[in-house]
Amino acid sequence: MKQTRSKQLWLMLAAAMCICILALMGAGSLSKADNAGQMYTYSAAASFVCDANGTITAYKGNKNAEQIIVPATINGRTVTGISNNVFKGCEKVSLIAVPDTIVTIGDRAFENCQSLSTLYSYKKADANDTATATDAAGTATAQGVVVPYAEMGVIAIPSNLKKLGTGAFAGCRSIGRFAAADTNAYFKTYTWNTNNPNQAQIQNKNQGELLLSKDGKQAYRFAPAFHYTGKGLYKIPVPVTTIAPYAFETAALNGGFQIPTTIKVISDYAFYQCGNLNQIEFAKTSNTAIIGAYAFARNSNLQITLPASVTSIGKYSFAYCVNIKIDISKTKIRIIPDYAFYECDNLHELITPKTLEKVGAYVFYGCNNLNEVKFLGKTLKEIGTGAFKTCDNLHVIDVPEGVTKIANGTFDGCHNLNTIKLPDSLKNIGDNAFKNCNNIQEMVIPKNVSHISNNSFAGAKQDGIDTSKNQYSQKFIKAEKPAAVGTKFKVGKLRYKITKSDAKKGTVTLYGAKKSVTKATIPATVMYQGYKFKVTSVGGSAFKNCKKLKTVKLGKNVKSIGKSAFYGCKKLAKVTLDAKLTKIGDKAFAKCTAIKKLTIPKQVSKIGSKAFYGDKKLKTITVKSSKLKKTTIGKSAFTKINKKATISVPKKKVKAYKSAFKKAGAAKSVKVKKIK
Repeated sequence: MKQTRSKQLWLMLAAAMCICILALMGAGSLSKADNAGQMYTYSAAASFVCDANGTITAYKGNKNAEQIIVPATINGRTVTGISNNVFKGCEKVSLIAVPDTIVTIGDRAFENCQSLSTLYSYKKADANDTATATDAAGTATAQGVVVPYAEMGVIAIPSNLKKLGTGAFAGCRSIGRFAAADTNAYFKTYTWNTNNPNQAQIQNKNQGELLLSKDGKQAYRFAPAFHYTGKGLYKIPVPVTTIAPYAFETAALNGGFQIPTTIKVISDYAFYQCGNLNQIEFAKTSNTAIIGAYAFARNSNLQITLPASVTSIGKYSFAYCVNIKIDISKTKIRIIPDYAFYECDNLHELITPKTLEKVGAYVFYGCNNLNEVKFLGKTLKEIGTGAFKTCDNLHVIDVPEGVTKIANGTFDGCHNLNTIKLPDSLKNIGDNAFKNCNNIQEMVIPKNVSHISNNSFAGAKQDGIDTSKNQYSQKFIKAEKPAAVGTKFKVGKLRYKITKSDAKKGTVTLYGAKKSVTKATIPATVMYQGYKFKVTSVGGSAFKNCKKLKTVKLGKNVKSIGKSAFYGCKKLAKVTLDAKLTKIGDKAFAKCTAIKKLTIPKQVSKIGSKAFYGDKKLKTITVKSSKLKKTTIGKSAFTKINKKATISVPKKKVKAYKSAFKKAGAAKSVKVKKIK
């Protein structure tokens, strides 16, 4: 009898010690059992913060625990939900058990629980507050606890769950399968036939690697740890219309997916960082319209052609994709958002759709092997900050008409950019826009550009930049040294040729003009590649037969007018010659039949033959020069000017000039008198 009592006492002490040990071990205490199930102890209620509605809003327990067993009641409240971010970052937890009273799981509730592979849902616990898992059949254990379809390595959706938040299992890379009981009114699963990825495998209709809404219209999450042995394109099942955020994140497949015609939305992070995802194929009659942020980011060797149905893509949607080949040319995208192709190494070429209106900030930043972007259509208005920054192998860019601004840093660091075509609509070139573009060979600054920053072209090669259409730009763009003698360039409608190359004393001649010119104001100086040149002459035939030219004004540095410079300008009526002019060439103003009045400056010492030949309306001539001689006034210089013309000359030259002008062809009726 004494021995019996002694044994009972020792058993009681042993039981008490076990309880103490279990209490000290806390969350994750595990007692191995037979195949019928396993026994776990609840995590301490103090590890959870629970609101008045029974929703767990925070987990304060051990973040490094391998198992977390959520009690059915906390502080007397039945647990009904898990709020946003509750178990976020519990990277070592592999098993979580929750009561089947759970009806909501919040956004990112289990985010980055990288080791999580098993989720148990249990019914009412026994009197000892222990929960015992059952086998896959969901049969009750000796203690009366039922866990529907609770296998190790399966995420069993609680049977009463109504709502699963955005990214609830984001970053959970160890999930191999999902389970959803028939009794759950909101969720079901789907599995593919591993031998034929286009067919579903229905051996176990309650388990599968893809978690869907009950109506099949939303794909919630693919089990990223599920591995197929074969290759091919796995057809996402009809009638899925929305691929939820993070749905196929980190999916490890040898192949890719077929997107059926039913799918309208591919949400944020939908196919983020899928290791061997190399092809996405859309149905020919695709209805996919929206592709979210980071949807296909961080994939290697991805080949994808977006269908015409696509109207928008999100930020970073294809960022960090190595060796990507993508075609967006058939879409209806209006905006390529910020960072869309950020650091897509080995993206070689992109053709944009005709509907494109805006390229966002840093869209192609770090695309080291991008050679060319072709803009289709005429709708583009804006290219954002740093859009092509550090695209080291970009060679050609043709900015379409309609773009008014090259933003800050747009082409910063594009070392091999050599051909840049800018539109006439351009008005603004921002800070560092072409910084360190040290291989520019062809670029014309449009005439409407009215703002350039002091460092827009910092460190860039500027020799190949043509600023002739925009003298304002000359303040900011300067070649290493002045262009060589004989170099030709344009400023507006006038054409110049360098006659002396010097950083401070360079000179040019005006050698030509567009035939459409109506007014020619020949400046004292012009700028070319950042250097100032004096305009010292109007070359031979420069304005010959410019039939629309009406007025001419010479700059103060023009010393000579070449042969036939204004020959045949029949509408030229007003000519202003600067005081420093010394020479008027042969036929310089011949057959300019609209000139009525002319003043020849003091410094003119030579008038070429037929200089004013046939100027029938030239009736008033004032000669201020005293340097002319019979030998320096060419033959027929004044032949066929108006017969009633009056030539006013310096007082001391009346007699000499009367004889000289008549010898030069002036009619006898032409009067020569002193200047009043």
